Amino acid sequence: MPKFRHTSEILKLMGKKEDIRNIGIIAHIDHGKTTMTDSLLAEAGLLSPKIAGEARALDYLEEEQKRGITIKTANISLLHEIEGRPYVINLIDTPGHVDFTGKVTRALRAIDGCVVVVDAVEEVMVQTETVTRQALNERVRPVLFINKVDRLIRELKLSPEETQKKLARIIRDFNNLIELYGEPEFKDKWKVDPAKGTVAFGSALHRWGFTVDIAQKKGIKFKDVVDAYNRGEWQALQQLLPLHVAILDMVVKNLPNPIEAQKY
Repeated sequence: MPKFRHTSEILKLMGKKEDIRNIGIIAHIDHGKTTMTDSLLAEAGLLSPKIAGEARALDYLEEEQKRGITIKTANISLLHEIEGRPYVINLIDTPGHVDFTGKVTRALRAIDGCVVVVDAVEEVMVQTETVTRQALNERVRPVLFINKVDRLIRELKLSPEETQKKLARIIRDFNNLIELYGEPEFKDKWKVDPAKGTVAFGSALHRWGFTVDIAQKKGIKFKDVVDAYNRGEWQALQQLLPLHVAILDMVVKNLPNPIEAQKY
């Protein structure tokens, strides 16, 4: 679990570049970038879990809070441990609205990898394509978080089989973007695959998520998630499948450190 550390502790870790990940969060507007970031901040001890998903902590301008959208790029550093080894995650939250596309480009030039957030109901949208193309143009490697999976269960009432088909379509469409816009030397390597740990599924609002690896280790099937919602016990998923573990593990294991990223 990431927890708050004094600045001096993070600065010490900054000297080990192989243990640093400089990443951004990009998405179509309202697909859940800032809500996901709130959840990560809550687990880091920087935000009360009670208001995570509502605080929009990195939307620091009054206009952002009033309009409910991210206008300015904002950043924060988090600490995450995997098997006792600490990593520093320098995280940038970017605007999702098409009017602020230029700010996304500037942010992408400061990072090495990104988490692309896609709404499970709306699927890949116009701005998803735009920001993914921007990332690939800047040689920023993406991983995929399919958010709002709870809506497929609670609102659309999809069966586990129907849900899995919909999720597979999102992954296919996202990989089509990489095929279309990726550079030849990267496109095959950078396509996402749940079996390789480069796709996570979950709900940023309800603060749970998983990768295939996490699900297998915990013996969880998608039907178990559906059953938890049907029983009204989705809060248990926060403890069983904490979102920050799925996202930050995926980031550390699959996105490049600054040394690797400088090679291309």
